[in-house]
Amino acid sequence: MNEEQKYLFDLFGFIVLRDVLTQEQIVKLRSTIRGGTEQFPPVPQSEGPLHWDVIWRDLLDLPVISELLECLICNPNLLKARKEKDENPLPTFRLDHINVHTHVSKGFEGGRLHGGWNGTAGFYKYDNGLLHNGLTPVSFELYDTHPNNGGFGCVPGSHKANMQLPEKWRDLSIGVNDCIKRVAAKPGDAIVFTEALTHGTLPWKVDEKRTTVFYKFSPHSLTWSADFFNSKEFLRYPDMDKRKLALLEKPNARYPQRPR
Repeated sequence: MNEEQKYLFDLFGFIVLRDVLTQEQIVKLRSTIRGGTEQFPPVPQSEGPLHWDVIWRDLLDLPVISELLECLICNPNLLKARKEKDENPLPTFRLDHINVHTHVSKGFEGGRLHGGWNGTAGFYKYDNGLLHNGLTPVSFELYDTHPNNGGFGCVPGSHKANMQLPEKWRDLSIGVNDCIKRVAAKPGDAIVFTEALTHGTLPWKVDEKRTTVFYKFSPHSLTWSADFFNSKEFLRYPDMDKRKLALLEKPNARYPQRPR
């Protein structure tokens, strides 16, 4: 993570990475989606996207994303100890859950702002040159999202706010306050943000459905989801290496499967 990225993330609570996915990866993701997962009751992890196709497991450990997450979900002492033993150390964070949004189509009037002040699994802290985050989503856009057509919106800097969001601004179907930024992204871009950032889905104004994939990562000792991955289920997939399997560990504070 370079100094410019650190500055922008600290300032705004998010950054946009351009062209993280190739056109081939985008096409493969679009063609293997089996439906949205943002529903109740939720799709169980045992039937979720990681079982749909190898491309979904490839997204677990994209080098450009993993390097960024090591800086954002910071455990520098553990990472240093691991690098002394292995030039390709296991990650110091875990995948909490995946959401696939396909429910937003033309006429969607807007969701509700959430995250931000008084969060639980989502937090942000800067300390002695290091960034520390709780739940940290990586949002992959599979179709164009233009600034005036809807998609991801947020209140920049709200991850550091000391005051609660005014309730009358929360419902985006009523209106979009001027403090809310529309974040544009094209297919293959990734929006990385802290769950401590106040954010939501803006009114959707184009014919194509919004198709967005969220991989949400977390420190090992924290969890948002109540449905954990069972890494042993993935041993049958030849593409699953030790780093990917480590990302699917259940939340724990002592890292029982991980050498210190």
